[in-house]
Amino acid sequence: MRWMAWMVALLTCFNIASVQVVPNDRDHLPNQFRLSWSDDPKTTMTVIWQTVSPAAEALVEFGLTNPSEKGVAARRVRYLYDTGSIYEATLQGLLPDTRYFYRVVTRSSDGKVYLSPVASFRTAPDGPKDFTFVAVGDHGTTEISRKNIERMVKEAPAFWLVLGDLSYANGRQPVWDEWFTLIEPLTRQIPMMTTIGNHENEGKELNDEANRYSPYLARLALPQPETWYAFDYAEVRFVAFNSDDYRNEEQLTWFERTLRQARQDPSVRWLIVFLHHPLYSSTVRRLNNQGLIDTIGNLLDEHKVDLVLAGHNHNYERTYPLRGMEPNDRYPNRYQQGEGVVYVTAGGGGKSLYDFTPEVPPFTACRQKIYHYLRVKVTTTTLTVEAIRTDDGATIDRFAIVAKNQ
Repeated sequence: MRWMAWMVALLTCFNIASVQVVPNDRDHLPNQFRLSWSDDPKTTMTVIWQTVSPAAEALVEFGLTNPSEKGVAARRVRYLYDTGSIYEATLQGLLPDTRYFYRVVTRSSDGKVYLSPVASFRTAPDGPKDFTFVAVGDHGTTEISRKNIERMVKEAPAFWLVLGDLSYANGRQPVWDEWFTLIEPLTRQIPMMTTIGNHENEGKELNDEANRYSPYLARLALPQPETWYAFDYAEVRFVAFNSDDYRNEEQLTWFERTLRQARQDPSVRWLIVFLHHPLYSSTVRRLNNQGLIDTIGNLLDEHKVDLVLAGHNHNYERTYPLRGMEPNDRYPNRYQQGEGVVYVTAGGGGKSLYDFTPEVPPFTACRQKIYHYLRVKVTTTTLTVEAIRTDDGATIDRFAIVAKNQ
């Protein structure tokens, strides 16, 4: 309350130009913005950012018509290897399917005030609504990574699913800062929801296995317990599975329960699982992941998951609807919901590309060694997935899953 009173008084007495006293002070200006949902996407939004030097106090202002209608104090998030000051604030009590404007206000220890540029976001709808999201994994900090961000910004998606292997920091913490700076044109206005890849496991590089995911967990805000979670958007339940720790009994119990509850919930039309490691693959030296198949394959089949999105292999590969390893429908690009699970590997986010085996396995409907991202269009009746080539924006593959009784 003291901070709020101080800020109200300050902004009442001074205009923007006078409070942003050191506009070029890079040590104190908020940067590396990323939005995510750590709670209900219909009524909350979490804002995360960083500064080089710590702030004495930090606040997110937000509102329907301008960003100074309400304010939420932020908390500083620390971990052993951090490279600056990370702040996080969850805005609550928001209206569903509504655009909000926000900005960050910080005060340094010497009393100077810094304002971020104004940005905006939209909350999730309360009920059925058509929407589009994007997805890709194995991103990194290359020029291809940047090009994918530029293309995804133009899509104006509802959110971005990151399919593991985000920054490729591999223990080098400044690489996280480089990555968050690169993706900020998208994540300042579009929430990103991530899953853990093998490169998020930094225990070996940091010589700290007990805190192997600590950089990932500190720098992002996701639903609890964060290493795995689920969230709903419109009529879709998205389930993030940590395939880096796929034998974890607690996760497996949660995963089975979450899939079962989704199929018992009449408000859930579509069920999408996203994880890092693909179950089925024809990538050289990375063929089918038998351990993962044996552990969760039956659960995906039993609960009739519609779509499984993965990364890890740096190429594009899409299966027919499968029951087990067997295609249940070989039609090229249109399937009936419930015929089987469609698996898509989308690891063309920006790192080097991987070769395929000479033989095309029976379960593969399409595969290309190419940089890309996914555009997924969701309606009540149809789930349409398009693979978009990074180089020129061309559609390299397209398929649709049609709801029952359509």
